[in-house]
Amino acid sequence: MKKIAYFLALSVLLLSCKKVPVSTSPTISNGLMQLAVGNFWDYIKISYDSNSGLPIDTVDDAINIISQITVDTVTYFQQVQNSITNINSGSFFYNLDSNTLKKTDSAVDYVFFKRVSSDSVLIDSWPDTVTSRCKGVNLLYGFTGTTAVDGYNCLRNVIYVTDCTGFNFQTWVYYLQPGVGLVRIQHYATKQDQSFYLDFQEDLQSYHIVR
Repeated sequence: MKKIAYFLALSVLLLSCKKVPVSTSPTISNGLMQLAVGNFWDYIKISYDSNSGLPIDTVDDAINIISQITVDTVTYFQQVQNSITNINSGSFFYNLDSNTLKKTDSAVDYVFFKRVSSDSVLIDSWPDTVTSRCKGVNLLYGFTGTTAVDGYNCLRNVIYVTDCTGFNFQTWVYYLQPGVGLVRIQHYATKQDQSFYLDFQEDLQSYHIVR
């Protein structure tokens, strides 16, 4: 509870652009996703029509690591993503170990991506915050195979978003090159007939990593 309260207060302070009395020594965190202040990943985001499946919009997107904070020997890296404008508090990545990337959003701590040794295994679950439906859970699954994406050899994790009835109404697919970061992000949504369609896809165009 103390750590949750701390992150809630920290998020407000970081977003208010005030100086925060925390550890500021530059840190490089090696893991599935290389984390350091100044790192960034640039993407092209293409949105698709739910009926025709054709592209309807193309925009630039980016993930930027803008600050770091060390709590109880763990270093958290605050990240911002250009396409997400409705976050009211800080969002942080941290490498739990060489196989596990975790994330903290609004003081909810969960596994964001994990390299697994068993196929199609449930990694983590956490409450969903979608307000348009009765709240359910996010279910993160890992897969052992690799996928070639634009010259990268990627691991794959999938998040199934369910409502309170257990209905899977959204799916996120993440492709990650260890040591580089997210190479492809896909979001699938449901139509009125409850069938899935590709809502948007983001592909890595360039990145900068402090090593």
